[in-house]
Amino acid sequence: MRAYIVPHPPIAVPEVGGDEIKKIMATEESFDKVAKDILKYDPETIVIISPHGPMYRDAFHITKGEKGYGNLARFNAPEPDICYRYDTELSDEIADLCREFGIPLVYSEEEAETIDHGAFVPLYFINRAYDTPLPPYRIVRISPCMLDDDVLYDMGYLIERAIAHVGRKAVIIASGDLSHKLKEDGPYGYIKEGPEFDKKVTDVMKSGRLEDFTLIDKKVNDLSANCGYPGFVMLAGSLQDYKITPDFLSYEGTFGVGYGVCIFECENWYVKLARASLEKYVTTRRRLSSDEQAQFPDFFRKEKAGVFVCIKIAGQLRGCIGTILPTCDDTLTETCELAISAATSDPRFEPVRAGELDKLEYTIDVMGTPEPASVDELDVRKYGVIVSKGHRRGLLLPNLEGVDTVEEQIDIACRKGGIDPDEDIEIERFTVERHT
Repeated sequence: MRAYIVPHPPIAVPEVGGDEIKKIMATEESFDKVAKDILKYDPETIVIISPHGPMYRDAFHITKGEKGYGNLARFNAPEPDICYRYDTELSDEIADLCREFGIPLVYSEEEAETIDHGAFVPLYFINRAYDTPLPPYRIVRISPCMLDDDVLYDMGYLIERAIAHVGRKAVIIASGDLSHKLKEDGPYGYIKEGPEFDKKVTDVMKSGRLEDFTLIDKKVNDLSANCGYPGFVMLAGSLQDYKITPDFLSYEGTFGVGYGVCIFECENWYVKLARASLEKYVTTRRRLSSDEQAQFPDFFRKEKAGVFVCIKIAGQLRGCIGTILPTCDDTLTETCELAISAATSDPRFEPVRAGELDKLEYTIDVMGTPEPASVDELDVRKYGVIVSKGHRRGLLLPNLEGVDTVEEQIDIACRKGGIDPDEDIEIERFTVERHT
């Protein structure tokens, strides 16, 4: 996954800013870098958190719809328009998780066919990089709320969990300006807490320790008159399971409002663990030492689950091995062992060679508990399937490319288990948390 913090000054759009853009060229160039980075990553979905969409004090808002368009007419720029499509499946999944975990949410079509400037400005630059009227990605639009930091953080985590559940290749953008009180001659005046807030926020961006946003003094935060903080905390929550490498691009306060831009390269901890384990074994025939394992978060040692590790090169399968139920004491050991097995013990392939390591792409699926199901209760995007007949058993993971119907899913699972699909079979379904 990749993530971004960007501002949203309408003046950065040429049709609004005109010659004034020359005064914020660092921000302008940073927007272009972000857009090109997203184009290169080629996400299926862009999740954008904006404080200027429909916003409630005590509830988050997710926009429900199929498609829409927008412009900056309220800033005297009816052109250009941008067009976009919503990722309804991912939006639905986030809403479902909010209901399950008691996170207050309004999920409505309010402003679905228009777009606020907090979302428009970054999407303008992204669409310009794609150079097509309707880019291939879809969007999820989320507005933060004014609840406590722990609720914002939890909401961010649910966003990431939803992305994992549906298996999306996604990026998350937290759109927000920093302090609006940086200059006496600025539109909102000056207060000493303004530059203080911006310094603390940009320091956190540069460090990559996004959880430190919550350590910023509340008084400084409140007095700084910023609009980005809630979204920044949500972003921190969404990336808590990732190893973050920041690329801080720019900060400007030319017009009395702080504009900060940062790219976060996020390697999922499961992927990082699988990669480290596999690479060490292939190159040295040794497993990770206790000191090397200690670099990974404690949650690995507190969980037990079945795990599937799949590796590909250029989109082509290179190995895949997994367990339905846990066979090790924790998911750390489970993931390490299965990564090695996927590279060396999949009978369909020759063992991975050292020269291939830099080319490997990893997907790690952490298994949910299987449960009995009927054919009508299956969903190829949401559930994997296990089919059984006596001692024979076949399994197929959910949300796989080229598997579009339940019938196809069952047929493939049966073939993998050496079972005739016309036999009287037992069916189980399961969910996964997919890490890429």
